[in-house]
Amino acid sequence: MQVPIPKILKKIWYAWNLRSCILLSLCLQAILVLLAFLRKRTRSKLLHGLIWFAYLLADWIAPVAIGLISKSEGVGCEAKGNNDIMAFWASFLLLHLGGPDTITSFALEDNEFWLRHLVGLILQVLATVYIFYESLPNNLWVPTVMVFFVGFIKYAERTRALFLASLNQFGCSILPKPNPGPDYEEVMKMHSTETLEKVETQVDVMPSLEDENLKRMNSVHKTPTSANGPELDDMQLLQEAYRLFETFKGLIVGLLFSSKYREESRDLFLTRSPAEAFRLIECELNFMYEYLHTKVVVVRCTFGYFLRFVSFTLIVGALALFSIENQHEFHHVRKFDIILTYVLLGGALGLEAISVLMLILSDRTLLAVKSIWSKLIEEKFLKRRRWSKSVSQYDMISYWLNDSPPWTYTLATKVAAGEVLAKMTILWFSHSKRVDEDLESFIFTELSLKSRNANTIREARDASSQRGNWALLQTSSYFKLKWSIAEYQYAESLLVWHMATELLYTQETESSTDNDNKSYRETCKLLSDYMFYLLVMKPEMMAPVLGNWKIVFQDTCAEAKRFFQKCPTSNKVEACGKINAVETKYRSVDVKGTVSKSVFFDGRLLAKGLSELEIDKWKLMSRVWVELMSYAAINCRPNVHAQQPSRGGELLTFIWLLMNHLGFGTQFYEQERQAKAKMVPRK
Repeated sequence: MQVPIPKILKKIWYAWNLRSCILLSLCLQAILVLLAFLRKRTRSKLLHGLIWFAYLLADWIAPVAIGLISKSEGVGCEAKGNNDIMAFWASFLLLHLGGPDTITSFALEDNEFWLRHLVGLILQVLATVYIFYESLPNNLWVPTVMVFFVGFIKYAERTRALFLASLNQFGCSILPKPNPGPDYEEVMKMHSTETLEKVETQVDVMPSLEDENLKRMNSVHKTPTSANGPELDDMQLLQEAYRLFETFKGLIVGLLFSSKYREESRDLFLTRSPAEAFRLIECELNFMYEYLHTKVVVVRCTFGYFLRFVSFTLIVGALALFSIENQHEFHHVRKFDIILTYVLLGGALGLEAISVLMLILSDRTLLAVKSIWSKLIEEKFLKRRRWSKSVSQYDMISYWLNDSPPWTYTLATKVAAGEVLAKMTILWFSHSKRVDEDLESFIFTELSLKSRNANTIREARDASSQRGNWALLQTSSYFKLKWSIAEYQYAESLLVWHMATELLYTQETESSTDNDNKSYRETCKLLSDYMFYLLVMKPEMMAPVLGNWKIVFQDTCAEAKRFFQKCPTSNKVEACGKINAVETKYRSVDVKGTVSKSVFFDGRLLAKGLSELEIDKWKLMSRVWVELMSYAAINCRPNVHAQQPSRGGELLTFIWLLMNHLGFGTQFYEQERQAKAKMVPRK
């Protein structure tokens, strides 16, 4: 039995369904044009959610509207004027499917669906052509064809941008040209006939890749570096960042690089200040973002500029022709439909103008601007922020104290949503802190110090495999504290150090008035909370957390809940005080064996050992946290790092790229001695 629908609702639906879809599609395009570029500069979940919703809905609403037009489901569709205008609207919807220049993909995975977009392009073009054919003879056939070509260009550009940014094609595009080397048969023939006195052949591991990279590096301005490298201005930094991106973008797909490039990059960064180094990484990651998620690569060429000029001219022409036709042919058409058509034309012009402006202000275009404009550009645009410059913060004790009621977990577990509930709780209670220059300076100083001590690739790889040992070895307390690093897996060690950091920080913040170590204490706290947040919210970035880390985490949480049930409290300071009051002489494994993998009281044991040190424990702990962070960064899959610039950026990704430029990467190979074969004719 069908539920009766009032006739008035049916009338409203048939009158406004198509028009509402068209207006919504235009609004979604405006949202994407105006807000999409902001996602690399903020970590706001609300903004990212809005962009995600607009991105998905825009790809859905335009085909729906085209389908409604093809079925002619609108009041008055039988009127000739309406058919002409609706065919005109269909061309605008094809243009909307092409999307703005500021966003082609929301996530890296979207680029892999380029073939789906290609099929969508074919189907939507056919549907639009069918609608136009059904409307013939059409008084608006000229402006309709104009807008149709603009829509086809936009959609084709988006599909090509997705194709070029897919990881497989991205990797193929940066490969050198095939090089078969000397003709083996010809050389052997010359040798056998004794017409060649001496033949030299040169064999390289990857000769063509070497040549290609050298050409790229020499084609872009390269600032000379020395032991005391001169300070670079903003334009020079941008140029240097682009050179680095063109040289090392193969890191994303796992290409190997010669030690020559390792040494050149290492020498460059070791002569830079921390602020310059992080600025270089920031600009380089922005180039990566533009390549993977926008149309810059497709548009930033002579043919792309030509298509932009053609598109803008065609839209202006369509507006002029429609205005002329409207004065003579469409007196019987609803006034709202005429206004809607003008809105679509004005919106197309406005969005096209904004897209062109953003293209002009992109980093790639700024590099090509004449020097007479450099000062204005430097003041207005080069100094702009290209990432959120913040890190998320959450700690383990707050995780336990702010835990949801047991009945919510029971209910969530029944629908297999327990982990989702836990992450939603963390998102609600977590916060962010700014990455200031002091933190950047400390991180860069620590990594550059390790880089200076690692003169060979083998030494660099050994140094990057350290996850706290190197920092402890710089003190006389190594043998007293090495158990917290050497006898645990990475995730276990991270949880132990996080627990110890939280206990000591809360204790000293409440009782100490000494501000001498405040900087190191705050740095240690920030890195500790950041790494814990990544562990529970983005474990894919924590590549070393393999095996049973979740078992360790859940056993630790279970012991913490049992402890707080016996000693109930909702205050974080009191909770830390009660944990510190527990006498700890032995590690958990010595007391419990293998029954439980909890490290709850191991953190207390480490905190006790650190508090007894005679040296500056906060400086030592901060250095350990930098090592723990750098170990995770360099071992994380490159494609995971490539996803982060579109999400506001992650400090861990900055560390990954910085470590590669300082020579710690795993994608460098030893420079093999070039083999020379000398063939001498027999006598």
